[in-house]
Amino acid sequence: MYIEVAAHRGNVMGYPENTMAAYKSAYEIGADMIELDLQMTKDGEIVLIHDNDLSRTADVAGNIHQLTLDEILRADVGIKTGERFKGTRVPTLRQFCEFAARENDSMQFNFEFKDNFGYGEEWAKTCADKIIETVDNYGLWERGFVNSFDGKLLKYVEEKYDGRFRLHGFYPYSIIGRTRPNKLYCACLWKYNNPDGTPGFEGLVNPKKDFDALIAEGVRPWVGASIRTIEDMKLAASFGAELITSNEPAIMIAELEKAGLRVKE
Repeated sequence: MYIEVAAHRGNVMGYPENTMAAYKSAYEIGADMIELDLQMTKDGEIVLIHDNDLSRTADVAGNIHQLTLDEILRADVGIKTGERFKGTRVPTLRQFCEFAARENDSMQFNFEFKDNFGYGEEWAKTCADKIIETVDNYGLWERGFVNSFDGKLLKYVEEKYDGRFRLHGFYPYSIIGRTRPNKLYCACLWKYNNPDGTPGFEGLVNPKKDFDALIAEGVRPWVGASIRTIEDMKLAASFGAELITSNEPAIMIAELEKAGLRVKE
């Protein structure tokens, strides 16, 4: 069995999230995939950042959608992680793609489209089209996934591009809304409550029936960064999990190797 490990926002263990330093480290530690977040600026550029405001990760505040690229590039997104990262800037998608195209061709990319229909349908569509075109220009989609919490956005991509892309959603499907694409490639299993508000299950690993439901549909079951221990990961793997997106990718890789869960055939 070989459980893949995706570095969540790059390798955030000691590196500022969604920065070139974190992405480069993901290669160095042997991650199988990089998960990264994409948003569009006021002047139509695609940048890599999770929050729609700079305040948590940068030395200044400001909404990504209301700032130009030049304004965003003035923000320091490294100083809060440590003095040695002072002066780190928000990367652009083009900058990341130029880097990825030069590196080894085995790394995969989980592109999370943060600008969903909640920000406006035309805005979300324009952002999605720009992301797709940019990644296409560097020939990286063969190793890429389109990820969104918005089923409407996933359906738009599926229909406009004739099912070309591997789509990443979330389970239970209610997370991505009533509208969703006809076919998902994979879905990240998520903690949920029952309709009456009581916990849907104990612990952090979804029950086996959730994994079975995805597998029955031909959807690959993945798990997310809430799973941190090798014990939980072993349980998820026994249920059929194929990948974990981790905030501690180097540790998870080492623990999975020790457990015999990263053995390639």
